Amino acid sequence: MWRTILASLESFSLEDLHQFKNRLEQLIQKKTREREDALDNRTGHRARVQIVGTAEIEREKEFFYQTHKITILEMSANGLLLMIPAAVIENDILAITFRSPSTGEKKFIDCQAMRVQKIPAAGGVEYEVAAKAVDKQAVYAYRDMLKNRGK
Repeated sequence: MWRTILASLESFSLEDLHQFKNRLEQLIQKKTREREDALDNRTGHRARVQIVGTAEIEREKEFFYQTHKITILEMSANGLLLMIPAAVIENDILAITFRSPSTGEKKFIDCQAMRVQKIPAAGGVEYEVAAKAVDKQAVYAYRDMLKNRGK
């Protein structure tokens, strides 16, 4: 098959070959983008931001209330990516608070940590957390699970 295609290309003019090459490059780029989109596990694209906020880890509330300073790196309608200096475990529920950069309005988001990556930093260790937004029912179910564990 390749030999017949190459043999037919030899009869083309130089201008036709350049047009064919340009069209082939566009097709390759399109197929590459489609493959990358298929491999991407996100449902929507995230906006890159630099928003400072605070987070409370629901698991820690059992013993003490402590807020941790966070930096939100990426944000979408259904999730976010943040850096936090406290130890976060996958499936932890986080209560995120920050101010909207455009309006200054205070925002509250309950999130569940889906992916946690430990990153060494100058002052110790930071955690990169990819989290998805959850509703109050998921928060209540998580609290019940914490209360009933070990029984």
